Amino acid sequence: MSKRPAAARPSSTHRTSQSRKPQSRESKRSIARGDASRRGLTKRGTESKTGFDPGTRRFRDAAEIETRAEGRTAEDANPTLLIIGDSEADADLYYATRFYVTVTVVYVQIGARKLLLVNDLEYGRAVAEAKVDEVISTTPYEEKLRAAGEPARITSVLDLFFRERGLRERGVRELSVPARFPLAHAENLREKGYLLKVREDPFFPQRSIKTAEEVALIESMQRFAEEAMTLATTKIRESEIRGGLLYHRGRQLTSEGLRLDIQKLLLERQCVAPQTIIAGGDQAADPHARGTGPLPAHKTIIIDIFPQSTATRYWGDMTRTVVRGKATRAVRKLFDDVKAAQDLACSRLKDGADGQKVHEEVADLLRSLGNPNESIEGKKTGFIHSTGHGLGLDIHEWPRLGRTAARIQKGQVLTVEPGLYYPGVGAVRLEDVVAIEKSGCRNLNRFPVQLEP
Repeated sequence: MSKRPAAARPSSTHRTSQSRKPQSRESKRSIARGDASRRGLTKRGTESKTGFDPGTRRFRDAAEIETRAEGRTAEDANPTLLIIGDSEADADLYYATRFYVTVTVVYVQIGARKLLLVNDLEYGRAVAEAKVDEVISTTPYEEKLRAAGEPARITSVLDLFFRERGLRERGVRELSVPARFPLAHAENLREKGYLLKVREDPFFPQRSIKTAEEVALIESMQRFAEEAMTLATTKIRESEIRGGLLYHRGRQLTSEGLRLDIQKLLLERQCVAPQTIIAGGDQAADPHARGTGPLPAHKTIIIDIFPQSTATRYWGDMTRTVVRGKATRAVRKLFDDVKAAQDLACSRLKDGADGQKVHEEVADLLRSLGNPNESIEGKKTGFIHSTGHGLGLDIHEWPRLGRTAARIQKGQVLTVEPGLYYPGVGAVRLEDVVAIEKSGCRNLNRFPVQLEP
């Protein structure tokens, strides 16, 4: 959608003289209870200009905007969507607006129309960057609430905005919110008479189907992840073995040191990867242990690098397992079995595939190859996680290749990462990222799969 010129700020967001006038006691009561006939606010249909139309190059007035909500009721097939949060933490909010913000904003979607309520600090940037139909400043609504002696909560601002636009009267009373919607906001809105319905993930189902541009952005992240993997495996390969530990150019090689090297490289490419996993020996048998201390020789080291671009917000993800020194026969078998399981999953993934069935086939193969799932001293061993997950603006997104039914579709991007974990023996995980196509999948990774690099 077209952006609005930053200089053309809607006058409804300006601080008007009316909003600064002292409010009568009756006016204060009216705002508090939302009595549209008595609240002393701008009358419906006579509001000042509110929304810039890039097609006609003019501002639409409130009455014109209200007609877009005509006929929409709580039972409509296109419910009113609401997200309150910041797009740094909320990928759905970023997906809907393409606006990066670290403070709380309000996103409302009525049918196909997208609205974004922001404070004055973010207003100019939102007008220039947000892919929405209208950006609204919260300041006038906050001033009216304070003048009426009411707390200027974000939910109160939203309610007053709906009332001034006449949207409540037009059927905007039922709101679909994400499963993670804050409880305090939900309670405040319910007290004001709104019906909130939780929409389970994925909040935007279309997010799982990537455009060609999105696939390219993820693929570029795989290139950066592979650069970082090259750095890590090169240092491990060049290391000397002393007393069962690794030393690189005279210094002990540690999980922390190698992770810092990876983070520096990725930072230079506008990426962050603070949770990179470099876990050796029995630490690797805990799939999400980040790894600490000296890296061992002759034992498996799992390297899981998942960077996020600070420019595009998209993620990459890849894992390799390596041994510096001599791998045991048991570790070699684990490695070969995991590689066979990964190849099986990739051969099954295509448009229309059943993600749950793919996972079950992978689990069955690993068991048939002599890799049982057991509990040893309270610790789960074997193949103890899903086969993969969607990847995009979140590191873990829909669909899953696991125990939940999921129809795989063309355009989705998924990780494929089977693993086996046995303390005292070894741990192996291999992970690539694939793009689903009509009759198969395309591997976005190029990095070799080698146990002893």
